[in-house]
Amino acid sequence: MNPDLRKSFCIVLNCQSGTLSTLGPTVVSEGLKQIFEELGCTVVIHQVTGAELVTALQSARDGDSDAVIVGGGDGTVAAAATVFAGHQKPLGILPLGTFNLAARDVGMPLDWQEAARSLVAAPVGEMDLLDVAGELYMCVIVLGFYPALVMGKPEYHGSWVVKTCHTCWDALRSMATFPPLYLNLQAGGQLQRYRTRIAMFANNDYEDIFGLIPRRRSMDAGYFTVYISKHKSRLGLFRSFLAWMFGHWKEDREITFFQATDLEVNVKRRRRIAVMMDGELQKLSLPFRVKLIPKALRVIAPRLLEKTEGEAA
Repeated sequence: MNPDLRKSFCIVLNCQSGTLSTLGPTVVSEGLKQIFEELGCTVVIHQVTGAELVTALQSARDGDSDAVIVGGGDGTVAAAATVFAGHQKPLGILPLGTFNLAARDVGMPLDWQEAARSLVAAPVGEMDLLDVAGELYMCVIVLGFYPALVMGKPEYHGSWVVKTCHTCWDALRSMATFPPLYLNLQAGGQLQRYRTRIAMFANNDYEDIFGLIPRRRSMDAGYFTVYISKHKSRLGLFRSFLAWMFGHWKEDREITFFQATDLEVNVKRRRRIAVMMDGELQKLSLPFRVKLIPKALRVIAPRLLEKTEGEAA
């Protein structure tokens, strides 16, 4: 659809997402209505609970609006991705979570009001998704000590910078003493074995640039990247964190990484394992499968303007 013709929106807000509950759902809804009406658009806004989210998204997907916008954290956006995968109606993302990984990946401004304005005219692109044990996710899967560490903790909904610092501190404090995973990864009949305390499966891969939260290189590269830590000490992990932050992680000899499209994941002497998927924690039965679903989701992506402007230059 030509962005100039995108005039009607249905917005689904998860009122139980931390940032939205802090700002106030009514305040956000009224602000969104004013923004879209000022831009000459019609808008219908639904405030729902987590239990009502999927039904509301399905109804919005099958409705008459030009696009559907979901507001919430990365778990909320992942639920929307599952509902909209394989459908033509584009999905927009309002960054109303803590890390807002999916919103960052598509180039959304992190200020929700600025993000709302960008959704009217930004181009639509196709995004790869990760199928994990039959559920779809947009960003990243994490195994190892960090999911296990936070499984029993209350969820934090404050500043992403504060949460990043807490995450790094918890990692440095706990990594060296957490029992290692004996990870078995099988693809195409080939079995690879690793001893690790943390492993990550990232949709596509990450750019080598400075930043606390890495930037995805592409939305539709057609593969995912597996990052496996072989660090055995806090010092090694701290050096790795610095290398990651300054965009030099490929120089870290204690990180193994490779690309794949379909993997079976197993862990020796385990039946279940804590897994973090787009910020949501679950315990998955082993083995489970990670598979890339190419160009599965049509998403409104301001980052595509960068490519258009670059080609024009």
